[in-house]
Amino acid sequence: MISKQIQPYFHPTTIVMLDDNQRFLENFSLQLDESLACLFYSSPMQCLQMIKRRSPRITLDQRCFSYYTRPSPGQADRVIRLDLTLIEQEISNPERFRDISVVVVDYDMPEMNGVQFCEQLRGTRIKKILLTGVADEKIAVRAFNEGIIDQFMLKNDPHITQRINSTIQDLQHRYFQEVSMMIQNTLALEPPDFIYDSAFIDYFFKLTAAHNIVEYYYVEDPHGFLLVGMHGHLFRLVIHNEEDLERSLFTLKRHKAPSRISRRVAQGKLLPWLWATPDDYGDDEEFPWEEHVHEAVRIDGVQTWYCALVDSPPADIEYDSATSSYINYLENLDEETLDKE
Repeated sequence: MISKQIQPYFHPTTIVMLDDNQRFLENFSLQLDESLACLFYSSPMQCLQMIKRRSPRITLDQRCFSYYTRPSPGQADRVIRLDLTLIEQEISNPERFRDISVVVVDYDMPEMNGVQFCEQLRGTRIKKILLTGVADEKIAVRAFNEGIIDQFMLKNDPHITQRINSTIQDLQHRYFQEVSMMIQNTLALEPPDFIYDSAFIDYFFKLTAAHNIVEYYYVEDPHGFLLVGMHGHLFRLVIHNEEDLERSLFTLKRHKAPSRISRRVAQGKLLPWLWATPDDYGDDEEFPWEEHVHEAVRIDGVQTWYCALVDSPPADIEYDSATSSYINYLENLDEETLDKE
């Protein structure tokens, strides 16, 4: 199992299972983690056609970067720009769940064997698990060593269900490590240090599990994450370090915040998020300070972090949970029959 890491973004993806034994597929579909979006195929050729149909979408990491030429004396500089606002806007894209991250393939099939099928996926980011019999284990080892597959396991393993569910989860995270690598490398030049702090990582995944969060997206101003539940419910995790807290206190002082609020912010018990300020209100209007400060928890890691979870945060993003949530995608996927899309 790979160690957990926080990527710049993560959302559920689609898993594909391919086996020419339709009864095996039907039985196994009942044993998979019910939160997985899974398509089942008994024909390798039909499965390959489906994967090719789903491939044309431009990935988020490609959309976040733009290139332009900036003229300068005597030469032209090529500039690469990373637009981080596009990361959080991805929650409005219902197509994001259609990305295929993992395929689970049986080795012994009549149209083509599992290794031949996986060879057809070279050049894609899809992770591949090969199911084999005892007699095929040497073939699987060779395919693994050659980079054709990412994992293999014996089909008659008594713990096959548990192993597949666990391996799918691990490979999904590895998939996102790779698809977000360009963004991660760029952020590393001036990183949000909390994503590398083991104390914060532990807090983050406990928090997302407690609130049934299935997707998250790194955001700035203020630093943190946009979190999304299975049914599309939104949270905003606001994260401050000591310097951020000092800046927030200065801002509160400038806006003449009540002393009771400034005092609790100074103690690290509240975090402000001034998505509106008193300047936006008329002279005869009272600013609702309680709507702009949130209960905080302190995380002591390599640095000290103050984190506040904001339920149903204000957002400038056009987002409709009825059409863009993961549960909506799962319900639509249920309508697709075996070997048909």
